Amino acid sequence: MLDMAEFENLTGIFKATPDSLRRSLFGEQPAVNCLVGASAADPGTPVAYIMWFHNYSSFLDKRGLYLEDLYVDPEHRGKGLGGLALRHLARLAVELDCGRFEWSVLDWNKNAIDFYEHLGAQILPDWRIVRVTGDALKKLAN
Repeated sequence: MLDMAEFENLTGIFKATPDSLRRSLFGEQPAVNCLVGASAADPGTPVAYIMWFHNYSSFLDKRGLYLEDLYVDPEHRGKGLGGLALRHLARLAVELDCGRFEWSVLDWNKNAIDFYEHLGAQILPDWRIVRVTGDALKKLAN
């Protein structure tokens, strides 16, 4: 996961630890689902992962599937793992009768944008992510 934070220039906010991830993934109320892809040559070596959770659309009156992370080690990119992961989650969304499958992409990540559009995803230009964290979150809460 740290590799992904480095790629996205987000190491300044990276706080995940093995213990915090264990709670998030396997705790009493898991916050997220995760699937890890391992190397065929070395099954103990992870080379990719996806994390997702459910959100909800009031307009569709259905839950959706939100992809939080999709990461493939640089030396394993271009081998179909990303497409395989997205198709897996699309099938899961259909099986679970989700109204949509969505995720965010950084505007500078042209390779990812092109890849997603090639798979049929629509980049929504009118929508912006709104986020409140840290001290601003505490201030808003008060």
